[in-house]
Amino acid sequence: MDDVRKKIFVIDTSVLIEDPDIFYKLGGHEIVVPTAVIKELDGLKRHPDPDEHRAKAARKVTRTLDMLGMYHDISDGAKTSAGSIVRICNQYQIIDDLASNMDNRVVGTAIRLQEEGAGHIILVSTDGNMRNVARSYKIKAENYPFFLGDSVDRPKAQLLEEWSSTGRYVPNMPRVASHRIVMKNRDKFKPSYKRWIAAVTLTIIIYYLITNIR
Repeated sequence: MDDVRKKIFVIDTSVLIEDPDIFYKLGGHEIVVPTAVIKELDGLKRHPDPDEHRAKAARKVTRTLDMLGMYHDISDGAKTSAGSIVRICNQYQIIDDLASNMDNRVVGTAIRLQEEGAGHIILVSTDGNMRNVARSYKIKAENYPFFLGDSVDRPKAQLLEEWSSTGRYVPNMPRVASHRIVMKNRDKFKPSYKRWIAAVTLTIIIYYLITNIR
């Protein structure tokens, strides 16, 4: 049954912040953005530092949705150049399983769509507890992007390579892209390495002084 029904991805805010271009990376499937996510994006884009990465991502997503809404009825579904259908949904089932009201509304949107029989619902979030709660309602829930390969009908290794090559996301999986991780983070390790060299040098000097005094 799951193989023949259309796939509907309900996207959490965390995923849009991780990759604002995800609308163009899920093939020809339907992507639902709950209005709770719109509210969170509205708050994030108002960050005092306009160059803060979450603020920049939130503004980009906002512009994309606004552009799609200018040419299509986005409440019914707006088609992207990649063939996906993007829809903003303000309907949700009221639940109280998570600490965040916005998270409850996002999961509640997936529950509502499932109850309507809209298709094969897949919640996509980097939040483990959101995925856990969604699964308790028998809704498929996926992390981003590691386990989406099967859902978008492309091999996971190919999907990771495509997404990491955009520069938007470096997988934390050494087997897939260890050289990218090293290159991306090499500067972060320089201060620690210098401190380690200094500590070793100081230890040698102290040892030398102690042995000579004796």
